[in-house]
Amino acid sequence: MQFIESSVVGVRSAVITLACRSGPLRFVLFPMIHVGERSFYAQVTTRLLECAIIVAESAPTGSAPVQERMSRIRFDGLVDQMSALDLDSLAIPVCYEAAPPTPKTRAERLRHTAEDSMGAVALRLLGRYGDPLRVPGLDESDDHDDRWEGGRVERWMRERVVDRRDDALNNRLTALYQEHHARPITVAVVYGAAHMPAVVEHLGTEFGYSVKGAEWLFVAHAPS
Repeated sequence: MQFIESSVVGVRSAVITLACRSGPLRFVLFPMIHVGERSFYAQVTTRLLECAIIVAESAPTGSAPVQERMSRIRFDGLVDQMSALDLDSLAIPVCYEAAPPTPKTRAERLRHTAEDSMGAVALRLLGRYGDPLRVPGLDESDDHDDRWEGGRVERWMRERVVDRRDDALNNRLTALYQEHHARPITVAVVYGAAHMPAVVEHLGTEFGYSVKGAEWLFVAHAPS
């Protein structure tokens, strides 16, 4: 199963529907590339309107203003997910990865600004604001990311940036399954593409989910 296709024509993301025989609850996976053409995020938004619950990466809009300002600094005609995909405007319940901070004292506000700024720098170093055409393809058999190959620091980063977040996401999906498995609704999973292999493996192994459909969306077209 392929989540991201990178080819001479550009980069595409596969919107994947998972279903199981034991109940009507469906999951739709949106493997996200965090920078792309505005039309990509518009198509994702249209499909999210058909879902009853959204499980999303990061935190609500306004939680990290420095990172959001950084995301708007582009000169290539592309847009960043932070500014192009407004989940809070859809009137659909969103289960965010992180709770929005509520700093009250001056010291808390300063600490939050510092953490937000450090987050913006870290995302830049990890390629968060980079060229989507440089994103490699990703399929179900891919169990590593070349950025994490190397020594102790790389393994430490992978554990915190990927593995721990995979576990937290799968725990959230398990809770939603246990609560809603008898309902004929769709749960959207809007997360970075690198997390999707773990989601497919978890839902398949634990609850018998398999792919029932897929649709390709262009993230970015290659220059003609």
